[in-house]
Amino acid sequence: MKIKLNHKFLILVFVSCFGLYFGQKVEFTVPKSIEILQNTIFDFKNDFTKDEPKAAAAGDNEFSTTVDLYDLKYDTDNKNPYLSLGLKKGAKPKQFIQKAIWNVTMKKVSAKSTKVSVFLEEVTPDSWSKKDVDLKLTKSTGKVENEIKEFLLKSKTKEPSKETANAEIDPDAEAQTTVLAEAQVAEFEAKNAQKKVTSKYLQNLFSKKQFISLPTSADYITKLLKTDPSQLNCESCKNGKYYNWDFEDFNMIYANMTSGEEYYAIQYYGENGVAGLPYGLVFNDSSPSECKAKFARYNAQLYQTTVSVDENSSKALTVVTFKINASFVRLEFGNQYLTRLVISNKEF
Repeated sequence: MKIKLNHKFLILVFVSCFGLYFGQKVEFTVPKSIEILQNTIFDFKNDFTKDEPKAAAAGDNEFSTTVDLYDLKYDTDNKNPYLSLGLKKGAKPKQFIQKAIWNVTMKKVSAKSTKVSVFLEEVTPDSWSKKDVDLKLTKSTGKVENEIKEFLLKSKTKEPSKETANAEIDPDAEAQTTVLAEAQVAEFEAKNAQKKVTSKYLQNLFSKKQFISLPTSADYITKLLKTDPSQLNCESCKNGKYYNWDFEDFNMIYANMTSGEEYYAIQYYGENGVAGLPYGLVFNDSSPSECKAKFARYNAQLYQTTVSVDENSSKALTVVTFKINASFVRLEFGNQYLTRLVISNKEF
């Protein structure tokens, strides 16, 4: 219960000026107190919401938060019902919206009546769709506004349980929250202080701003890197060899297996944030959640697995996997941030 409480009531107070960028606003009155509704709205869900902490701003008679929908896909035969997507001239109908935000504002009318306003506040296309989506022409269809209205009207009033009441004043929970906040601040400051550089080798390797497509060859990779590889013995590889390029703080391998599998992998060992990878990926800086969101249009999956350290031990590893064009991509996060990527012609 404490976890649920902390999740729902992690209220990050912010100051913002809401503008009606999308020119729509739905207003209705709910015959319930603002105190009840401002707790109830955090329970709203549909197929495109996520179970996550929500930011909110509260005053004596007003309350404001958001309803966020994620991974809204658009195609000729698959139009998401929540947005009427505006497209620029010549744009293809297949587009992907990473996130759409509706603002929900409540204003106290009386002790048992609350006025609720809902409007589309922000739409974020993914990096591939930014050039094609016209945000000025994009509108809310009104579906999510109706869902919110029906939810607030029909939701049952919930009385706080004794456990919830105790959790709200639990000094141990408060101390844990403080420690977590301090750790998050420390991590943020450390990341800001981290040196960030761009690797010329990675820039040369991915000069087309995309992953090298398969099939490829060691000669082609050598031409891009302008560095000769070492050839190492491999019984299951074609010609009995695989190829290894070593650099100061990362290395790359390429293998073409007798089984038909072909792949290349880049491993980073340093402490800096290193750019030069395609799609804005940065070694030791890109996080698993960021990568999952970045490649959501390719149905990116985030999960934990285990890898062998030696014959007697293994460790947990966070990975993000997806298929882009004909290649399977695996991103590995050895220290909470991207440390290795693998591109293969076979599914992992």
